[in-house]
Amino acid sequence: MSERKAINKYYPPDWDPSKVVKKKKQTGNQTIKIRMMAPYSMRCTKCNEYIAERRSFNARKETTNEKYLNIKIIRFYITCPGCNNSITFKTNPQTAGYTPEEGAVRNYEPKKKVSSAKQGESEDELLKRLEREEEENKKFQLLKEKRKHNPFWTESEHLNKGDVLENLQKRLQEQQKQQQINNELEELQVKLDDVSAKGGVDKIADMAQKKIESDLQFQKQVEQDIEKQDEVIAKVAFENRIKRPLEKEEVPVVKRSTVPSKITLKKKKPISKPINNLNYSSSDED
Repeated sequence: MSERKAINKYYPPDWDPSKVVKKKKQTGNQTIKIRMMAPYSMRCTKCNEYIAERRSFNARKETTNEKYLNIKIIRFYITCPGCNNSITFKTNPQTAGYTPEEGAVRNYEPKKKVSSAKQGESEDELLKRLEREEEENKKFQLLKEKRKHNPFWTESEHLNKGDVLENLQKRLQEQQKQQQINNELEELQVKLDDVSAKGGVDKIADMAQKKIESDLQFQKQVEQDIEKQDEVIAKVAFENRIKRPLEKEEVPVVKRSTVPSKITLKKKKPISKPINNLNYSSSDED
């Protein structure tokens, strides 16, 4: 008998590896035989055979050319146990489930929304949807944790994650805002009552128009009076200038005199006696 798990293989001396026939690579989608369970309960469209969930089948797995966000979509082939009808379904990464194609239909739709996402969803829409789902999941986890201790806990009773101090601060701020709004409404009501007591909006508008017209007329009158005063002052100034005679200025005449070429100065005699008796009466009186 030959060895069941051969380790050493015999190659004859005339063996040529280049003459070995190579297998052709399969082009297109390759199928692989696998063992799997039914992902959901279904009913065959040919013989109406009910197939329960998690029932084992010998299936074929095929990788398709379709992708969702660079995730490959895989198709599975199984046969109906009653009529040997071919049943196909494929993965759906968008909803983390499976989509039936042909040969069978679902017995019931899942409780969660399978087709909540749009078919032509862009990256921005996908990110927004994921953020929204994450927020909903956080709220659900918070609700689950709080209801462990208090089964009747609701989010509306506890704002800001159940913080009592922040809840009180928020309520005080809301009350202050409401009080401010009420005061402003009262002021507007008082102004409206005053307007209605004076005869309404039309009468007040007429009074304002008349006041503006009177102010403009008074301003024009003041400007005219100022112009008249300026004209009178200018007229008086020009009349006085015309009546005043023009006086000729006398030019002083300098007479020439014979000046000697040499000037002789006489020396003063020195004072022999000092003058002590000075009479300051004339200077004081001056």
